[in-house]
Amino acid sequence: MRDVDRVWSRACRNEGTGPGDRHLSTLLQVHGVLLNSGAAVTAGRFPPAELLTAAASAEYFGLHSLARLLREIPAAAISRHDEQRLDDEYHDLDPDGLMIPAAFEEHYAESHDDFDPVTTSPR
Repeated sequence: MRDVDRVWSRACRNEGTGPGDRHLSTLLQVHGVLLNSGAAVTAGRFPPAELLTAAASAEYFGLHSLARLLREIPAAAISRHDEQRLDDEYHDLDPDGLMIPAAFEEHYAESHDDFDPVTTSPR
């Protein structure tokens, strides 16, 4: 397994203390709900402050369009129109689900010191 895959797996478990680890974990938590359940459920599951933190995490990885969309998620709890618009926009923004992994891998290659060191267990 590559180091980048280990860091990704660690983030999925909400582990790691480096700034990159924390940003990736935060972004993946919100992304998972948004991808699987949509904007309205995401708005209900995460308070606005956490969505702003996720937007900052998207900015950290250079995903500015995603950050803007995340800032708008609370509107999905209020308006069915906004819910549908944001769901459609999210799908259009990342139809293949590769946006976050690609941005993470690029950032990791350039700034791996932002992440906790990767340890491997002995065989």
